[in-house]
Amino acid sequence: MSLRGTFGQWFADLAREVSQADPAAVGGGIAACTAAAAFAGWYVWRSLNKARTIEDIPTSKARSAHQGYVELEGVGRLMDGAPIVGPLSGLPCVWYRYRVEERVTVHYKGGTQHRWRTVDSGESKETFWLEDDTGRVVVDPEGADITPKHKDLWHGGMLGLSSPLHSDFIASYIARNPTGNPHRFTEWRINPGDPIYVLGLLKNLGSHIDATTVDEDARELLREWKQDQARLRERFDLDQDGKIDEKEWMLARAQARREALNARREQQHQFTDGLNLLGPTNDSSRPFILSAFPQVSIVRRYRWQAAFYGAGFFLLGIAAVWLFNTRFN
Repeated sequence: MSLRGTFGQWFADLAREVSQADPAAVGGGIAACTAAAAFAGWYVWRSLNKARTIEDIPTSKARSAHQGYVELEGVGRLMDGAPIVGPLSGLPCVWYRYRVEERVTVHYKGGTQHRWRTVDSGESKETFWLEDDTGRVVVDPEGADITPKHKDLWHGGMLGLSSPLHSDFIASYIARNPTGNPHRFTEWRINPGDPIYVLGLLKNLGSHIDATTVDEDARELLREWKQDQARLRERFDLDQDGKIDEKEWMLARAQARREALNARREQQHQFTDGLNLLGPTNDSSRPFILSAFPQVSIVRRYRWQAAFYGAGFFLLGIAAVWLFNTRFN
């Protein structure tokens, strides 16, 4: 029998089974296909929206970028302080994601299946610099759709590890979990110096200074000072009678206001250096994208995703209609 004839016979048998199946079961299948098709359609819109947004927004420079929704390109740089280190590789990076999986055996319909089950995972949320030839901005990666450049994979189990390049995390993990089951360790990274593209909301950190007034800051200082009565009396009990009278309390309030003003001026001085933060938009129509690949590659990726999910939307819709017509018509 030809392949076409074999497929035709299989399809006819399937149609007969569906026409005789429990209506509730077929209805559940229709509902599942419809829900999956709706998700696929939403994903098509999401991917195309990201591709069009990247194509429509011009690339800005770090020094001249306006506050708001912007697109920047540069290289990733570590900030001062403790370095960001990939937990599996032990390598420095500006961002990482890792996943630990264990191979388990699942008994299913009288047989067995092997699958990878995620037992641990994590992702860095530390900020880093995006630097171009005009300046730099701080990038907060939390919540971004991230496409990293580097990926490392290790397999471990009773026979050891497939690669010697790993951190103590992997060896200690295997030692703590001596199940004998194979483990798979995967790490994705964006390394310092990698070219990066970011599309997100740019805001100056100085905009947060005005979240409180000077008087509110002064009252907060006074509340803190009241927690240490001995220190408060040492500073403001001018007549040394062991208590703060009304006149001395007025002096304390004036001093608290002066210190609040000085702190605010210091903050404003720091922000004149152009310390800007590029982060999430909190708006589903304006995606937050971070990638270690150029724009053309990102757009191509999103368009391929849209095509894939578009095909799924079409096929699932056909399946739902076919199930309904076969069973209920």
